Amino acid sequence: MRVVAFTFSFLFSLNWAIAQVAEEQNNKAIELMTEEKYEEARVILEKLVVENPSSTLYRYNLAVTLTNLKKRKEAIHHYRILIKEVPDEAEYYFQAGDLLEQQDSLKAAVLMYDKSIKLEPDNFQYLFYRGTNYLKRNQFELAVQDFNKSVKLNPEHSNSLHNRAIALYKLGRTLEACTDWCDALLLDNPNSASHLQRNCKVIPSKCLLSK
Repeated sequence: MRVVAFTFSFLFSLNWAIAQVAEEQNNKAIELMTEEKYEEARVILEKLVVENPSSTLYRYNLAVTLTNLKKRKEAIHHYRILIKEVPDEAEYYFQAGDLLEQQDSLKAAVLMYDKSIKLEPDNFQYLFYRGTNYLKRNQFELAVQDFNKSVKLNPEHSNSLHNRAIALYKLGRTLEACTDWCDALLLDNPNSASHLQRNCKVIPSKCLLSK
Protein backbone atom coordinates (compact mmCIF):
# COMPACT_ATOMS: atom_id res chain seq x y z
CA MET A 1 0.00 0.00 0.00
CA ARG A 2 2.88 2.34 0.78
CA VAL A 3 4.37 1.73 -2.67
CA VAL A 4 1.03 2.42 -4.33
CA ALA A 5 0.54 5.56 -2.27
CA PHE A 6 4.06 6.74 -3.06
CA THR A 7 3.55 6.08 -6.77
CA PHE A 8 0.25 7.96 -6.81
CA SER A 9 1.83 10.90 -4.99
CA PHE A 10 4.78 10.92 -7.40
CA LEU A 11 2.51 10.85 -10.47
CA PHE A 12 0.33 13.60 -9.05
CA SER A 13 3.37 15.78 -8.42
CA LEU A 14 4.72 15.06 -11.91
CA ASN A 15 1.40 15.90 -13.58
CA TRP A 16 1.12 19.08 -11.54
CA ALA A 17 4.63 20.12 -12.58
CA ILE A 18 3.86 19.45 -16.26
CA ALA A 19 0.64 21.45 -15.98
CA GLN A 20 2.53 24.35 -14.39
CA VAL A 21 5.06 24.42 -17.22
CA ALA A 22 2.26 24.39 -19.80
CA GLU A 23 0.48 27.24 -18.01
CA GLU A 24 3.69 29.26 -17.95
CA GLN A 25 4.15 28.67 -21.68
CA ASN A 26 0.56 29.73 -22.35
CA ASN A 27 1.08 32.93 -20.33
CA LYS A 28 4.26 33.59 -22.33
CA ALA A 29 2.29 33.16 -25.56
CA ILE A 30 -0.38 35.59 -24.34
CA GLU A 31 2.34 38.10 -23.51
CA LEU A 32 3.75 37.74 -27.02
CA MET A 33 0.26 38.20 -28.47
CA THR A 34 -0.19 41.48 -26.58
CA GLU A 35 3.14 42.58 -28.08
CA GLU A 36 1.84 41.52 -31.53
CA LYS A 37 4.60 38.93 -31.84
CA TYR A 38 2.14 36.45 -33.27
CA GLU A 39 4.59 34.16 -35.05
CA GLU A 40 6.52 33.53 -31.83
CA ALA A 41 3.26 32.94 -29.97
CA ARG A 42 2.11 30.51 -32.67
CA VAL A 43 5.18 28.29 -32.21
CA ILE A 44 4.52 28.00 -28.47
CA LEU A 45 0.79 27.43 -28.82
CA GLU A 46 1.06 24.81 -31.56
CA LYS A 47 3.36 22.80 -29.29
CA LEU A 48 0.94 23.19 -26.38
CA VAL A 49 -1.99 22.02 -28.50
CA VAL A 50 -0.08 18.94 -29.66
CA GLU A 51 0.82 18.09 -26.08
CA ASN A 52 -2.62 19.00 -24.68
CA PRO A 53 -5.14 18.29 -27.48
CA SER A 54 -8.12 18.44 -25.12
CA SER A 55 -7.29 21.93 -23.84
CA THR A 56 -9.81 24.36 -25.31
CA LEU A 57 -7.90 27.30 -23.81
CA TYR A 58 -4.65 26.60 -25.66
CA ARG A 59 -6.51 25.81 -28.89
CA TYR A 60 -8.56 29.00 -28.65
CA ASN A 61 -5.43 31.09 -28.12
CA LEU A 62 -3.87 29.38 -31.13
CA ALA A 63 -6.93 30.15 -33.26
CA VAL A 64 -6.76 33.82 -32.24
CA THR A 65 -3.05 33.93 -33.06
CA LEU A 66 -3.59 32.32 -36.47
CA THR A 67 -6.35 34.85 -37.17
CA ASN A 68 -3.96 37.70 -36.47
CA LEU A 69 -1.43 36.06 -38.79
CA LYS A 70 -4.11 36.00 -41.53
CA LYS A 71 -3.94 32.19 -41.59
CA ARG A 72 -7.71 31.97 -41.84
CA LYS A 73 -8.02 28.39 -43.09
CA GLU A 74 -5.94 27.07 -40.19
CA ALA A 75 -7.82 29.21 -37.67
CA ILE A 76 -11.18 27.94 -38.98
CA HIS A 77 -9.91 24.38 -38.58
CA HIS A 78 -9.23 24.96 -34.90
CA TYR A 79 -12.55 26.74 -34.33
CA ARG A 80 -14.34 23.75 -35.85
CA ILE A 81 -12.56 21.47 -33.37
CA LEU A 82 -13.51 23.82 -30.54
CA ILE A 83 -17.14 23.74 -31.67
CA LYS A 84 -17.12 19.94 -31.50
CA GLU A 85 -15.58 20.08 -28.03
CA VAL A 86 -17.85 22.83 -26.67
CA PRO A 87 -20.95 23.05 -28.90
CA ASP A 88 -22.71 25.59 -26.67
CA GLU A 89 -20.01 28.30 -26.89
CA ALA A 90 -21.42 31.05 -29.13
CA GLU A 91 -18.09 32.84 -29.57
CA TYR A 92 -16.55 29.90 -31.43
CA TYR A 93 -19.34 29.91 -34.04
CA PHE A 94 -19.10 33.69 -34.39
CA GLN A 95 -15.34 33.74 -34.90
CA ALA A 96 -15.56 30.90 -37.43
CA GLY A 97 -18.31 32.80 -39.24
CA ASP A 98 -16.25 35.98 -39.37
CA LEU A 99 -13.28 34.10 -40.82
CA LEU A 100 -15.45 32.36 -43.40
CA GLU A 101 -16.87 35.73 -44.40
CA GLN A 102 -13.37 37.12 -44.85
CA GLN A 103 -12.80 34.25 -47.28
CA ASP A 104 -16.01 35.27 -49.12
CA SER A 105 -17.73 32.05 -48.01
CA LEU A 106 -20.85 34.06 -47.22
CA LYS A 107 -23.37 31.23 -47.08
CA ALA A 108 -21.18 29.14 -44.81
CA ALA A 109 -20.55 32.20 -42.64
CA VAL A 110 -24.23 32.92 -42.08
CA LEU A 111 -24.80 29.36 -40.87
CA MET A 112 -22.20 29.98 -38.18
CA TYR A 113 -23.79 33.32 -37.28
CA ASP A 114 -27.17 31.58 -37.02
CA LYS A 115 -25.78 29.22 -34.39
CA SER A 116 -24.07 31.98 -32.41
CA ILE A 117 -27.29 34.02 -32.35
CA LYS A 118 -29.35 31.02 -31.32
CA LEU A 119 -27.06 30.63 -28.31
CA GLU A 120 -26.86 34.37 -27.54
CA PRO A 121 -29.88 36.11 -29.09
CA ASP A 122 -29.18 39.39 -27.28
CA ASN A 123 -25.65 39.89 -28.58
CA PHE A 124 -25.92 42.96 -30.81
CA GLN A 125 -22.56 42.30 -32.43
CA TYR A 126 -23.60 38.86 -33.70
CA LEU A 127 -26.77 40.37 -35.15
CA PHE A 128 -24.79 43.17 -36.78
CA TYR A 129 -22.43 40.73 -38.49
CA ARG A 130 -25.24 38.53 -39.76
CA GLY A 131 -27.12 41.59 -40.97
CA THR A 132 -24.03 42.75 -42.83
CA ASN A 133 -23.75 39.28 -44.37
CA TYR A 134 -27.34 39.53 -45.60
CA LEU A 135 -26.57 43.01 -46.93
CA LYS A 136 -23.64 41.69 -48.98
CA ARG A 137 -25.93 38.99 -50.40
CA ASN A 138 -28.62 41.56 -51.33
CA GLN A 139 -31.08 40.08 -48.82
CA PHE A 140 -32.14 43.52 -47.69
CA GLU A 141 -35.29 42.64 -45.75
CA LEU A 142 -33.39 40.12 -43.63
CA ALA A 143 -30.60 42.64 -43.16
CA VAL A 144 -33.04 45.27 -41.88
CA GLN A 145 -34.53 42.78 -39.42
CA ASP A 146 -31.12 42.02 -37.91
CA PHE A 147 -30.07 45.68 -37.81
CA ASN A 148 -33.38 46.57 -36.12
CA LYS A 149 -32.57 44.11 -33.33
CA SER A 150 -28.96 45.26 -33.13
CA VAL A 151 -29.98 48.93 -32.84
CA LYS A 152 -32.60 48.08 -30.22
CA LEU A 153 -29.94 46.33 -28.14
CA ASN A 154 -27.35 49.07 -28.69
CA PRO A 155 -28.89 52.34 -29.95
CA GLU A 156 -25.47 54.00 -30.19
CA HIS A 157 -23.91 51.41 -32.48
CA SER A 158 -23.38 53.68 -35.46
CA ASN A 159 -22.34 50.89 -37.84
CA SER A 160 -25.70 49.16 -37.35
CA LEU A 161 -27.48 52.43 -38.14
CA HIS A 162 -25.27 53.08 -41.17
CA ASN A 163 -25.71 49.60 -42.62
CA ARG A 164 -29.44 49.59 -41.92
CA ALA A 165 -29.63 52.83 -43.88
CA ILE A 166 -27.97 51.14 -46.86
CA ALA A 167 -30.46 48.25 -46.73
CA LEU A 168 -33.41 50.64 -46.37
CA TYR A 169 -32.16 52.72 -49.29
CA LYS A 170 -31.89 49.61 -51.45
CA LEU A 171 -35.50 48.81 -50.53
CA GLY A 172 -36.60 52.28 -51.67
CA ARG A 173 -37.23 53.53 -48.12
CA THR A 174 -35.18 56.67 -48.62
CA LEU A 175 -36.55 58.86 -45.83
CA GLU A 176 -35.88 56.15 -43.23
CA ALA A 177 -32.44 55.59 -44.68
CA CYS A 178 -31.58 59.28 -44.48
CA THR A 179 -32.70 59.42 -40.85
CA ASP A 180 -30.41 56.50 -40.05
CA TRP A 181 -27.46 58.05 -41.88
CA CYS A 182 -28.07 61.27 -39.98
CA ASP A 183 -28.20 59.46 -36.63
CA ALA A 184 -25.05 57.53 -37.51
CA LEU A 185 -23.31 60.76 -38.50
CA LEU A 186 -24.23 62.33 -35.16
CA LEU A 187 -22.56 59.31 -33.54
CA ASP A 188 -19.43 60.14 -35.56
CA ASN A 189 -19.67 57.33 -38.10
CA PRO A 190 -16.95 58.18 -40.64
CA ASN A 191 -18.89 56.86 -43.66
CA SER A 192 -22.32 58.35 -43.15
CA ALA A 193 -21.71 61.95 -44.24
CA SER A 194 -20.93 61.04 -47.85
CA HIS A 195 -23.97 58.73 -48.07
CA LEU A 196 -26.19 61.42 -46.62
CA GLN A 197 -24.98 64.06 -49.07
CA ARG A 198 -25.06 61.76 -52.08
CA ASN A 199 -28.38 59.98 -51.54
CA CYS A 200 -30.62 62.36 -49.59
CA LYS A 201 -32.34 65.27 -51.29
CA VAL A 202 -33.78 66.27 -47.93
CA ILE A 203 -31.28 66.10 -45.09
CA PRO A 204 -32.86 65.72 -41.62
CA SER A 205 -32.88 69.03 -39.78
CA LYS A 206 -30.91 67.72 -36.79
CA CYS A 207 -27.97 67.07 -39.10
CA LEU A 208 -28.27 70.51 -40.68
CA LEU A 209 -28.29 72.08 -37.21
CA SER A 210 -25.20 70.12 -36.20
CA LYS A 211 -23.05 71.78 -38.83
